[in-house]
Amino acid sequence: MSKVIRHVPLRRCVVCRDSFPQAELLRLTAGQDGTYQFDGQRRLGGRGTWVCRGCASDAVANDNEKVLRRAFRAQAPQVLELLRRAATRPAGPTPGPRRPSTATARQDGGMDVR
Repeated sequence: MSKVIRHVPLRRCVVCRDSFPQAELLRLTAGQDGTYQFDGQRRLGGRGTWVCRGCASDAVANDNEKVLRRAFRAQAPQVLELLRRAATRPAGPTPGPRRPSTATARQDGGMDVR
């Protein structure tokens, strides 16, 4: 038997410009007003901006918003604060609410799937 290799989506960190698996990066999205917000579940609409955990921890540890200015320009102080909050969260997406099941139980014990 041959093993099936799953595709792992890669994203590029906007600070160091290296590619990483999507699960290893932090995602920030820009709102309509231009302010950024942390997208822990990776579900918010729009184009996401990805920052690797190494760059985020370096910027937070050294209180260095200068490394963020190339990618985020005037919003670099706000992004640094978001990364401070995100650094305390565990790695990976945060679990969200579960979707309701589309299957309903019948009286005879079977299942109807919609």
